[in-house]
Parts: sequence; structure tokens; C-alpha cells
Amino acid sequence: MTDPVEGERISLRLDAEDLNLIDDFIANSNEFSNRSQLARAAVRAYIEMREGGSDGANRPNEIVVQLPPMVLETIKTLVAQGMYTSVSDAVADGVRHHFLHEEHVEEMKKEANQQGNSFKVVPGA
Repeated sequence: MTDPVEGERISLRLDAEDLNLIDDFIANSNEFSNRSQLARAAVRAYIEMREGGSDGANRPNEIVVQLPPMVLETIKTLVAQGMYTSVSDAVADGVRHHFLHEEHVEEMKKEANQQGNSFKVVPGA
């Protein structure tokens, strides 16, 4: 198999029902603006899920999270308003704020010291 050329095109035949499903999803999405973006993300996600096991994550810092509808809609609104660049960015920011706020980090350091463990906060995590 030869190396694919950057931006190489492929053809995919879908029936009207699948195209409607895709178009409806894109219309309601703040992450994807066209079929190609969705197809690239879907192909990557499918392959990573198959290679990475049942939880869909094959990289140590990636997980699959199912959010309550109200939470997801709130995050999508924040993305649409420009507060975040994507749903993933918003979720990561929320997790960082929850787990890495100063009081929580200090508490974790104290617990680690009491147990004789080392504790390190990774910058940019």
C-alpha cells in the first residue's frame, strides 16, 4: 500500500437515510460543520475504539464520557458563544478546574506526603 497523499479524496456511497442522519447530526452539532469533518472524526474514533478496547480509549489521556443531556447542551451553548473551541475543550477545562484547583492540589500533596508518596502536578495537564 502506498502512502496516502495529504488531502487525498475517497468516495463513499450512502443511502438517503444515512445522508439525512449525517446532515441532521451536523446541523445540531457545534463540533462539525460539514460531512468531511464528521467522516474523518468518525473513522478515527472507530479505529481507535477497535484498537483501544471496550472503553473507546487507546491513549492514556483519552476517555469516553457520557454526559447528561442538560450538561451537554449547556456546554454546546458555551462552545457556540465562543467560550470554548470544542466540547472536548470545555470538558477538559471543567475537569482541570475541579481537580486542580489550589486547595485540592495542596490536599493531595499533604496526603501523598503522609503516605510517603511523591506527588507532582504536570504543567499543561
